[in-house]
Amino acid sequence: MAFASTGYSVSRSTGSCAGSGRAFSLGETIVATLVEREGAPNLERLDFSSDAWSSGARPTPPFRLFGVWRTEYRPGESKKQQLLSDPELLELFEELGTAAEPRQLCFRYLLGLLLVRRRVLRCISTDKSGMKVLPKGASLEQAPIEVVDPGLDDRMIAEALDQLGQIVPVDAPESGAKA
Repeated sequence: MAFASTGYSVSRSTGSCAGSGRAFSLGETIVATLVEREGAPNLERLDFSSDAWSSGARPTPPFRLFGVWRTEYRPGESKKQQLLSDPELLELFEELGTAAEPRQLCFRYLLGLLLVRRRVLRCISTDKSGMKVLPKGASLEQAPIEVVDPGLDDRMIAEALDQLGQIVPVDAPESGAKA
């Protein structure tokens, strides 16, 4: 399955905590979030210091939390560099495992396919309801992760690809992965 980038973009880190306004230090562990505004086509990024997040700081209206992951603050990333690394994409994929909304289920399904393609996940089985995957290097005795096939129609695929294209250059070749 070929993925295409859409030209939509998610802003990079502002370099400061959305909860406290404090500037991040190079290499500091932060909690990055993808948020959506009702009626807005793009996802937006808000970052929180670990302390602020632990103290309960979260995106507030008009923002609605879409996904979350932990990362290190790295200022000045090049625009060609993907927004999330493979481990961060895997964390976002796992966090979306409790998603129930159709938009998030579509996003998670396509993210799962991308992670299988990149060999971050390996597909154990597929059926009409979806697929079962394991993280690379996991034992076959480990319980597989279920990925529900949301029954994507053309519109849902386009929307989910738009969202996925905002956080990772899905049309770029993956480093170390064979097509």
